[in-house]
Amino acid sequence: MEHIKSALKKAGVLDETNAPAAPVSNAEIKPPIKKVEIAAKSSDLEVPELRKIEIDPKHLERRRIVSKSMDDPNYIAFNLLRTRIRQAMSDNNWKSLAITSPTPGCGKTMVTLNLAFSLSRNPGLRTVVVDLDLRRPSVAPTLNIEPDRSIAQFLLGKAEAKDCFVQVDPNLVLGLNSGHTPASSELLQAPKMLELFEFIETTLSPEIILFDLPPMRSSDDALGFLPRIDTSLLVVASGTSTTAEVDECELHISELDKLLGIVLNKCEDTQSEDYYY
Repeated sequence: MEHIKSALKKAGVLDETNAPAAPVSNAEIKPPIKKVEIAAKSSDLEVPELRKIEIDPKHLERRRIVSKSMDDPNYIAFNLLRTRIRQAMSDNNWKSLAITSPTPGCGKTMVTLNLAFSLSRNPGLRTVVVDLDLRRPSVAPTLNIEPDRSIAQFLLGKAEAKDCFVQVDPNLVLGLNSGHTPASSELLQAPKMLELFEFIETTLSPEIILFDLPPMRSSDDALGFLPRIDTSLLVVASGTSTTAEVDECELHISELDKLLGIVLNKCEDTQSEDYYY
């Protein structure tokens, strides 16, 4: 785990003795493995049968989703993350990105939604977010949206796929969940999941798909789902995530060769009054 500890030292999470240090904002992304050019589509992600929802920008800012209005200067951090992710995914011809964390409270949904709004501002960069935290879904509650149907209901054969998605921006569609689903691990690995992928690919036709997964140490949901996607981000929180937790999760994801990088959240840069993510 030495390269992870080195990255966390650079980020300010650990000092030279591997003890917690003063937090510093940073995000580590691994370099791409190979370069493959993919063509961008120019049209917006308009799906007439989806429910359209307008979200109050002030509500988003109260929930720390700053990449929509760009009034809060912290949106720049997510633009930087967006650019690095786009470069790595384009170079590797990747489309699907999972976002998880070691434990609850690290801010993975906040990172997911900020990244999604930042990505969708690019013309032609059609983005889909799918909330696959079936035990404790956070996307709909964070945005104050009441889903008509949930992804879990679709996976159980009780809903149509299109009823689980809403459009919140011309380039951004969200797949929502609600409630608590006990058999979440089995559903995420069930054949019905292939139908969900087919709907996303053929009907929504996005450039990038973001999957908001459950924390890795809370269940085996994320670990069972990761083989289905191209790559992933691990969101860790300064003052919350321990070195042992980061090491354990990094090892599991790296064994699947699915780790794009680590995002260090909840950091305050003491040298700046404006940028603290």
